[in-house]
Amino acid sequence: MNIGQKKTFLGAQIIWLLALLLILVVLAGGPGVHLGLWAPIDGFVFSMKGGFMGGIALAGLSLLVIVIMAVKKTCRGLSKAILALCVGLLLAAPVIYLRLSGGGGVPPIHDITTDLVNPPKFIALVGKRGEGANSLEYDSEKLVSLQQEFYPYILPIMTSAEPQEAFIQAMDVATGLGWVLSGLDAEAGRFEATDYSFWFKFADDIVVVVKETETGSQIDLRSVSRVGVSDLGVNAKRIKSFQDSFSAIP
Repeated sequence: MNIGQKKTFLGAQIIWLLALLLILVVLAGGPGVHLGLWAPIDGFVFSMKGGFMGGIALAGLSLLVIVIMAVKKTCRGLSKAILALCVGLLLAAPVIYLRLSGGGGVPPIHDITTDLVNPPKFIALVGKRGEGANSLEYDSEKLVSLQQEFYPYILPIMTSAEPQEAFIQAMDVATGLGWVLSGLDAEAGRFEATDYSFWFKFADDIVVVVKETETGSQIDLRSVSRVGVSDLGVNAKRIKSFQDSFSAIP
C-alpha cells in the first residue's frame, strides 16, 4: 500500500516528458536527411531553430515549475524539473553561442584554398552540385584577407616526392579521410572529391592539384561548401586534416 506516500508533482512529470520529446524532435533533423525527407540545410535549420526556440520555452516552463514547487514546498519531482531546465539550456546553447560569438569566432565564408593567387578550379563537379549550390567562382576580394587573418596556416604542401608519387599519396590520404573521389586525371595531376558530414550529410567539394617543383612537388587544395554562408571553420579543418595526414606519410 502507498498510504501517506507523496506523489510526484504533476507539473514536473509533464515538463520532463516535454524535455524528452524536444530531444527527439531536435535529433530528428539528421535522420530525416538520411531518409530523404528534407535537404541537409533544412534538417540543420530545423534542429537549430527547434533546439533554440524549444529550449528557451522549456527552460522558462521548467523555472516556472520549480518556483511553483518551492511555493508549495514540495520536492517530489524537483530533480526532473531541474533536469528539464538543463536540457532546455543545453539545446538552446549552440544558437546562443553562435550569436554571442558572432558566428562561432570564424569568418562568414565557405571557400578555402591553399593557393590564394591561383585557386584550383573545379571541372568534374561543375553542374553536379545541385540546384542552388554556392558558386564556384573564387571571390578573391572578399576571401583572401579573411582567410589570411583567420587561417594563416592553410598553405601549399611541399614534398620531395615526384609528382606521380605525390599524386598517388594524395589520393590515398583523401580516401583515408573518407572523401568520395571523382574526376581523377593523373596526367594533369588533379582530382576532385566530395566529403559528407555524418549527421546532416552536408556535402563539401574538394579539388586537389599536384604540380612539379625544382625540389619535388607542390600540392594545392581547395574546399568549398555546397550550401550555407559560413562553414563554421569546417573547410579549413578539412584541409588541415589532409595536410597533417600527408605529412605523416613516412
